[in-house]
Amino acid sequence: MATTEVYAQDNFAEPISAQHDFTNHFDLDNPMQAMSSYARIMHAHTKQQLDTATTSARRRSEASSTTASLSHEDSGSSTGSVSSTSS
Repeated sequence: MATTEVYAQDNFAEPISAQHDFTNHFDLDNPMQAMSSYARIMHAHTKQQLDTATTSARRRSEASSTTASLSHEDSGSSTGSVSSTSS
C-alpha cells in the first residue's frame, strides 16, 4: 500500500499531491456526510489560506508605511529651520 505525503502546519494538514484520493477518505455510500466532511476540509483550507494572505499583507503594509514614514522624516530634516534672535 502506498503512503500519502501530507503537508501539516499547526492543526491543519492536507495531502501534498493534487489528487486527494477522494474515495479512500470519504464514504461514497453516504454522499451527504462525504459532502459535509469535504466542505469542512475546504473551509479550513480556505480559512488557512486567507489567514496566511492577511498576515502577509499586514507585514507588507507595515513595511511600506515604515518606509514612507522614514522618507517623510528625511525630507523634513533636509530643509531644516533657522531661527533668528535680535540682539
